[in-house]
Amino acid sequence: MVRMADNSYRDIIDSIVQLYVADDRPWLVGFSGGKDSTMLASLIFNAVLTVPTAQRKKPIAVLCTDTRVEIPAIAEIVEGTLSRMYKFSQQKELNIEVNLLKPPPEQSFWVNIIGRGYPPPNRTFRWCTQRLKIDPVTVFVNQRLGHWGEAILHLGARRAESSSRAQTMAGRESRNNLLRHPDLPRVWVSNPIEFLTTEEVWAYLLQKQNPWGSDNRILYKLYTNASNGECPIQIDTSTPSCGNSRFGCWTCTVVDRDKASEGLLAAGDERMEHLIEFRETLLEFRDPDNGWRDNRRMNGNEGPGPLHIKGRRELLKRLLKLQEETSMILITSEELLLIQQLWKAARSPDDGWGVSRILNKQRGVVMNSDLNELNRLREMEEEVAQELNIRADALRRMLAKVEEYSESHRAHGLPDDLLNILRDDLYCNALQNKTPTIN
Repeated sequence: MVRMADNSYRDIIDSIVQLYVADDRPWLVGFSGGKDSTMLASLIFNAVLTVPTAQRKKPIAVLCTDTRVEIPAIAEIVEGTLSRMYKFSQQKELNIEVNLLKPPPEQSFWVNIIGRGYPPPNRTFRWCTQRLKIDPVTVFVNQRLGHWGEAILHLGARRAESSSRAQTMAGRESRNNLLRHPDLPRVWVSNPIEFLTTEEVWAYLLQKQNPWGSDNRILYKLYTNASNGECPIQIDTSTPSCGNSRFGCWTCTVVDRDKASEGLLAAGDERMEHLIEFRETLLEFRDPDNGWRDNRRMNGNEGPGPLHIKGRRELLKRLLKLQEETSMILITSEELLLIQQLWKAARSPDDGWGVSRILNKQRGVVMNSDLNELNRLREMEEEVAQELNIRADALRRMLAKVEEYSESHRAHGLPDDLLNILRDDLYCNALQNKTPTIN
């Protein structure tokens, strides 16, 4: 193991202290629970400890994102570390808060896949990074900037991680060794461990106990078992994704093989067996040749489209079974309600009871609903659809789409979504009448 000279990390701490006392701009600290962000947090805590208590006025917010599909072992370490950070900051009056940020339920992984029918991500359609990681951080930062004006974001990025990372870091506008954030113009980025090697990072972590009272042997063992790196906190699209076998989501279908999950299973984490199997299920549903996806895109163009409603129902059944097998909370009641709402606006729309039927059948409970009222509602919809000369399914989808937008208190995008539903109606009528469709 390479030993890092004491004066090297002391120089980093000194530079952090100088930045701390230079102005009153608040700080943000990206934390993922991996080796680089753990070292970064440790250095910042140690730097603030050297500042006299009366001068510790600068607000500091540690930011961590929880996609809710994180590898369990990582999620447990992160949760425990954040708790210890908070308690230590309170005891020492460091003015450091911790924030575990999550995507809103309407943008969760399962609501997007099972509700909206998004295919599981791949390298060309990696929708998960923006919705699950970048957006929650961006929302938090923008809310704080409204009060702060400017802020400094500390990240554990290192040039030695990859040549592309080095080029990205070298190519940004800088001022006083701070880089301007590409998407948040009032945020400046600091990379205190930018020039350290991986060996130097581990040397520091294994030689120095974390200020908040825990060593890093568990983290080192986790890396040894998985033989990989962590998924960094993501604040912009230039940050490397969770691909290349990094610690990240157990659902990750961007990589060909999830070696981190496989390594943890081999090291004895039995929870990973069922999770790895379900990841294969996601790959199965993503492949258009397996029949789970529509043959038209959401805009009506030909090509592999969203998961069709039958596929979404089947995937929900398998997810609920996985939840029973692992005794883990994988999907919430709020997400299930959102999924049901989205199914009502899908092609071949659900009648509003599909999720309930699946849940009741899964738990062996007879469904309790007012079928008479439901039948009356459907009869009314069919009468109105006949008067409007559109299919009843199209009318139901339009009503559900309007309801979806009204619940979120927004209207942007609604006209386009309604137009796509009408195009679907024309397409279906054309198929029935065997006439050409209108583009």
